[in-house]
Amino acid sequence: MRVKSANLLFSVVLGLACVPATASDDLEAWLESDDDGDAQAVNEGELEFLTDPQGRRVLQTSNWLSVTHSSLQTGWVELQQCQANLDPVPAVEVVYRYHGLRDLQLVSSKNVARAWVAGNSVQLEDVTEGGEVCIRAAVQVLRPNGQGGYSLQSGPFHRRFLDGYYPVQLDYRVRWPADRLRLASVQPKAQTGYGVRKQRGELLIDTLFEGKLTIEVGFDRTGEGR
Repeated sequence: MRVKSANLLFSVVLGLACVPATASDDLEAWLESDDDGDAQAVNEGELEFLTDPQGRRVLQTSNWLSVTHSSLQTGWVELQQCQANLDPVPAVEVVYRYHGLRDLQLVSSKNVARAWVAGNSVQLEDVTEGGEVCIRAAVQVLRPNGQGGYSLQSGPFHRRFLDGYYPVQLDYRVRWPADRLRLASVQPKAQTGYGVRKQRGELLIDTLFEGKLTIEVGFDRTGEGR
C-alpha cells in the first residue's frame, strides 16, 4: 500500500530518527483508514525477535562499529551505517541524536534523487522503492565500566510509526584490538531470531525484531599490548 509506506514515520538505530520532512493529505487519509491489517496488528514497543516478517516491509540496517587503540583513551568509535529498503517518501530527514557525534559524512545513496548532510542530519528528497543511504561518522560510545574494562551500548534500535513498531533486520558488527580487549559479555544473549557469533576481535549479530532493542557489549582488558 503505497499511501502507507510513503508516509511511514520511523525511528531507528542509536537515536537515529528518520521522519518525513513535510506532512501530506496522504498521511491524513492513511490515519483515517480502518481497513489496514498491518496497523491493527502492530507491535506496541515490547521487544520481540522474529523468524518471519509475515509479508510486512522490513527496514534493513547495517551498523558496524570499529574500536581502535585510541578509542580506549577517547571513547570515540568509528561508525559505518546503511539503511536499506527505505519507505518511498517525497522528503525525509535522518537525524542522528548521539551524545557525541562528529565527522558525519554521506558515503552513498541509491534510489534517492538528492541527499546531503546538514548538521547532525542527512536530508533525502524523492526516495523511491528500494531506497538506500549509507553514512560514516565517529561516535563517543565506549566508556570505562568502573571494573577495569569497558562497555559499549548501542540502541535502542527501532522503527516506529505513531505508537507502533515495525520489523527491522539488523546486521550489527563490532571490531576491536584483540591485543588490548577481550569480549566479556553480550546482552541480549543468543536466541531464536537473534543470532550471535563471537570470534577473536569481532562480534557479529544478525537479528529480525520488532519493538526496541538495546545491545550491550562488555570488554575486559587483556595482558597483551600493555
